[in-house]
Amino acid sequence: MIEKCVVVMILLATLAAAPARAAGTFASGRHEGRSYALFTPSTPPVGPLVVALHGCWQTPEDFALGTRLNDVAERRGLVVVYPAQSRRDNAYRCWNWFADEASPAAGEVGEILALARRVQTERGLRDPHLVVLGFSAGGFMAVNLACAAPRVVTGIGVMAGGAYRCGVGSTGAIQCMRGLGAEPGVSAAACLRAAGLTTLPLRASLWQGNADAVVSPLNLSALEAMLARALGASSATTEPAEGAVHAVHRDARGHPRLETWLVPGMGHAWSGGEARGTHTYPPGPPATERMLDFLLGR
Repeated sequence: MIEKCVVVMILLATLAAAPARAAGTFASGRHEGRSYALFTPSTPPVGPLVVALHGCWQTPEDFALGTRLNDVAERRGLVVVYPAQSRRDNAYRCWNWFADEASPAAGEVGEILALARRVQTERGLRDPHLVVLGFSAGGFMAVNLACAAPRVVTGIGVMAGGAYRCGVGSTGAIQCMRGLGAEPGVSAAACLRAAGLTTLPLRASLWQGNADAVVSPLNLSALEAMLARALGASSATTEPAEGAVHAVHRDARGHPRLETWLVPGMGHAWSGGEARGTHTYPPGPPATERMLDFLLGR
């Protein structure tokens, strides 16, 4: 009898400690040769479609687990699509953000946008806009999407990314990731040319670990400076927040347009992530929640 009670207590403790699963549905699909995963909340969806771009070696399922994005999306009533990079297109499953495409919306940028449009149509989403969250190579690709389709992409959340076109080709990409050769002014001008605008009409939440040995923390400064110019942000305030260094940039009207989070002690990882996922840093501020708070204006 005592042994049975002990077993029951252990099972209850295990269940209590296990992370709660999102109540919505998480299914896989394929569109024009590209695989993807799709989370749909259990309640009628509201707001923009979220596009979640994994990092190198990761899969949509791993990225969803590590970021806790499905749980957050369930609470907010958001649909999330996770495009998958294949080993056919990149041996390491990295998004080819550094490819020298014929136009800003060509290649993988165009494929991701086409997939997003399909999901919006099939799910009957009323909001035509996108919020793009990305880690590492996915973060670089999120910046590419913002510059290529700023009238559609209203917000980007970037973890361990860098400035637009800071590296072209595999050699240029490695140099960029090391924090070498970034020119924020040049990147901002190139982004605005691609967008066909004088100012990007979106919000951006940028995150970086100060101990990242894969994507140099110098990239956060370069991306921050680039987007501050492209977004027309004219003032910034910096203060400690949740154990990190948090800065908010505002435009001439005082509206917040850009925020940055520098997380002490974090390497190449997703801040506040689930330990069972790859590239996560559970002790950090909850990046998924904070990104969506800022990007959705909540």
